[in-house]
Amino acid sequence: MLKGLRLAIAAVITLLGSGVYASQMQQCQQAYSEGKVMQAYHSCLPLAQVGDPQAAFILARLYALGVESGTPDWQKVVEWLRISAAGDHAEAAYNLAIAYQKGKGTEIDLQQSINYYTQSAELGNAKAMRNLALLYEKGEGVPQDIHQAFTLYQRSAEAGLSDSQLKTGLMLLQGEGVTKDPAAARPWIEQSAAAGNDKAQLALGVLLIDFDPGSAIGWYRQAVYSGNAYAAHNLALIYSQGRVVPQDLMQALAYADASIELGNPKTQVLYDKILAAVQQAGAAVPRPRNNSISLNHSDQSTGQAEAARSDTSGLASAVQADAEPSLRDLNWLKAQPAGLFVVQLARLTSLESSIRFISDYHIPRIAQTVNLAKHDYVVLLKESFVSKADALRTLKQRLPEALASEAWIRSYRSLYAQ
Repeated sequence: MLKGLRLAIAAVITLLGSGVYASQMQQCQQAYSEGKVMQAYHSCLPLAQVGDPQAAFILARLYALGVESGTPDWQKVVEWLRISAAGDHAEAAYNLAIAYQKGKGTEIDLQQSINYYTQSAELGNAKAMRNLALLYEKGEGVPQDIHQAFTLYQRSAEAGLSDSQLKTGLMLLQGEGVTKDPAAARPWIEQSAAAGNDKAQLALGVLLIDFDPGSAIGWYRQAVYSGNAYAAHNLALIYSQGRVVPQDLMQALAYADASIELGNPKTQVLYDKILAAVQQAGAAVPRPRNNSISLNHSDQSTGQAEAARSDTSGLASAVQADAEPSLRDLNWLKAQPAGLFVVQLARLTSLESSIRFISDYHIPRIAQTVNLAKHDYVVLLKESFVSKADALRTLKQRLPEALASEAWIRSYRSLYAQ
């Protein structure tokens, strides 16, 4: 079979110089990028059948969207990923590694997963490097090797993956798999934080609070804007204690409230303690929940927090979006910045079905419907994003796993461009 596949790939290479092939490939990629599922399927299938790696990868993605039956066909996804990976498609090899690791569309086979992660990593895929690093760190499917794990995390970090940048920084900070080097650790954590990683922003808050409280609070606030409940809890402690900044019980109460709203119920004890202190001081107590934190970016501290300002989304966008109407039209869509990214959750034929979809998934506060044309309604997250990485991070945080796995990150322009 592999011999036949190599011959098919060789046939594609022979065709590379032809204008016909180039035209077919352009049609395949354009239809897919514009969300024209059936057109992409028919344009890409002939190319994928003769082993074109990119066309095969697109076919795999289309089957994940349910191109034939309306529901994902994971076995066919895996079949097309194998063909694509045989042509050294890095993203296909990465996705195939995940399929073997989780047993999605195939049997669980950790050794095969490691093989495909290794292939993808060697082709430069930063996510594959990170996942392979985690396996070496835990000793799953390979002998545990913390130094090899660090090496892979660092390669991934150098390729720009923000969570690997944080991990590299933390391993340097703690001396795990590498000589302890706090001075080398900080730039990695700062890069991750500046890219919008709320865990890195939280880490900088913890690291800097005793000797650079202004910068620490700036990073903590960035993390809160990104939806990090623990950063809000720490700010509540800082403002209530008045040790490194002047005590501000009302600010402390607001951050404690935000921490609870962001999903940390353990902050309730701290909230009650601060509330009692406020009452004892005789201050007017605001209504509990969402009382006094400003969620726009104009009140951030200067210094290092400024570097990450433009990358912040999260909580501020969500609060603003709640006040907006949930039905949009094509004119509204075309008025949005064409290059920003949005998360598509569903494309349906009626307003009633879109309302039912939003209701069934319990997402009325974060989702909206756009009426593109007659019998064409698309359900989107209300937030928009500068990068696909930001969009992916947010959808994983806010959506049920079943919905997040099927979501489609695309530009505003791709929704209406023909």
